Amino acid sequence: MIGLAFVYGMVPGERQLTAPGFDPVALGLSAVPLGMIVLVIMGILAVTGEYASGSIRSSLLAVPDRARFYYAKVGLVSLVSGALAVVGVVPAFLIVQSGIGEHRAPTGLATAGHVAGAVLYTMLLVAFSMGVATLLRSGAAALSILLPLFFMLSTILSNIPGVGEVARFLPDVAGGMMLRGSGGDEVLGAWSGLGVLTAWTVGSVALGHWMTVRRDV
Repeated sequence: MIGLAFVYGMVPGERQLTAPGFDPVALGLSAVPLGMIVLVIMGILAVTGEYASGSIRSSLLAVPDRARFYYAKVGLVSLVSGALAVVGVVPAFLIVQSGIGEHRAPTGLATAGHVAGAVLYTMLLVAFSMGVATLLRSGAAALSILLPLFFMLSTILSNIPGVGEVARFLPDVAGGMMLRGSGGDEVLGAWSGLGVLTAWTVGSVALGHWMTVRRDV
């Protein structure tokens, strides 16, 4: 993310920077999805790695309370993801803003909110992915579903007339409104989009909890 930030801060020309609708916040946060996907993979493997190796049995012997074990893992990995996101998002954003000079985003609570929201966006997607991974119990299955969804299918569906009206409520698309400083569309804004992602995450984590406590290892 930080490496890309140097590129994004230098590549835009004066014509792009002065074009109507130019969004310095979106440019500053444009590297977030790349860093996010690395953390999503980490979250998925944190869940499925134990099932693949069989070490889940030892973990549950050490912590017989399955709900406690599950939420401790989701919470810890999400917090670690948040810490790593801060280390990537904040410097990357500042580097881009420094690179575009006078066209930088205005300082203030609104801009800071988008940067903080980008960190929350990453944490929520990691927790959402861990819930899906717990449901599937297969790293290959979780990765084959979530990576294409986050990087390809959501974009394609969002650009199909009619379908795009529904696709905007997909977890990554809705939460991604936070990465845009010029606001969202007529339905979802930055914080309402993050709210939709939160609802998806709560549902995914709840399903993962149900699977953990009800299904045998």
